[in-house]
Amino acid sequence: MALAFKPAAIAALIALAACSPKERAETQPVGAFANAAHSFGKQAALNLKELAWINPSTDVVAILSSARRECIRPAENPDTQYLVDVGRVAFQSPMLFGGPAARGGLSCESCHSGGRDNPNFFLKGLSGEAGTADVTSALFSKTREDGVFNPVPIPSLVGIAGKDAFGTQAPAPSLHDFIENAVIDEFQGAPPPPTVVDALSAYIAHLDDAGCTAATTTRTIAADMGQARRAMELAGDALARDDAATADFLLLSAQGRLGRVHERFAGPGLKAQRRALEELSRTIAAIRTGLRGGDVAGDSLAAVMTGAKTITADLEQHRRQSLYDVQTLRAALRAAGRSPDP
Repeated sequence: MALAFKPAAIAALIALAACSPKERAETQPVGAFANAAHSFGKQAALNLKELAWINPSTDVVAILSSARRECIRPAENPDTQYLVDVGRVAFQSPMLFGGPAARGGLSCESCHSGGRDNPNFFLKGLSGEAGTADVTSALFSKTREDGVFNPVPIPSLVGIAGKDAFGTQAPAPSLHDFIENAVIDEFQGAPPPPTVVDALSAYIAHLDDAGCTAATTTRTIAADMGQARRAMELAGDALARDDAATADFLLLSAQGRLGRVHERFAGPGLKAQRRALEELSRTIAAIRTGLRGGDVAGDSLAAVMTGAKTITADLEQHRRQSLYDVQTLRAALRAAGRSPDP
């Protein structure tokens, strides 16, 4: 007998597809992330993972409808720019982490919005006041647990590349070491491919106040789907560099981005759009399986990126019904018992 999943669960399945068996064990929000899911109406569910770490006393609609722009300077050469671009994908990808953080959809970007601090971050059990986090909590990893609830302000990462040491609880001599230790020890993640760690280091090293433009930008279907396609494109670049491990990570991150779009198409009448996103994610999963078997996958990647553009056009036609629409989002939050008013 075929299994039937509720729409609210599909986004989690998309985001977790093809993770390691250990990380695939749970597909629903756990622990502090459980408050992200609420029902609204009879045919849909409000399952935006971001709700779990947004300060409930702030303007939720404004936060969910916008994205904070990064402050970043251009790279010095094409090879460095490639690393910066891969680092941006990793910075925004929950697939960098393991355990509850990955399952809950948390990424570097969640705490460091646009590479800076995040005054609206609040996660029960991890935060004291808004904008703080206990980085020595067993919520994400027992390795860093110190037995004390001691949340500290989330720092900005802009301009930190010139420091002599990185981190306060477990200082590291280099940005590279700090990132690797944070992923493995603080967030229970598997060791990332070497290029991904190099890329994160390059991305953070290029965060610069001189590169700041407008403070925020509107959250759109085109932008989110564009980020998924960009991750696929970079996967092709990684393959051209004979780096299948990084290509696999980038494709997994693209699946995670599709999962975020899927969450916003949970309303009634959007079954076809959800199904198209699910099929696209399954196609990417098949490409990843092929990569592990030695397939080059160049033609398959080109086809899936073309398919993503076609799906984006259809999603745009149904934007008003989705949670990308401010009024629909506001109504869904109210119906879910999560007031959108500050």
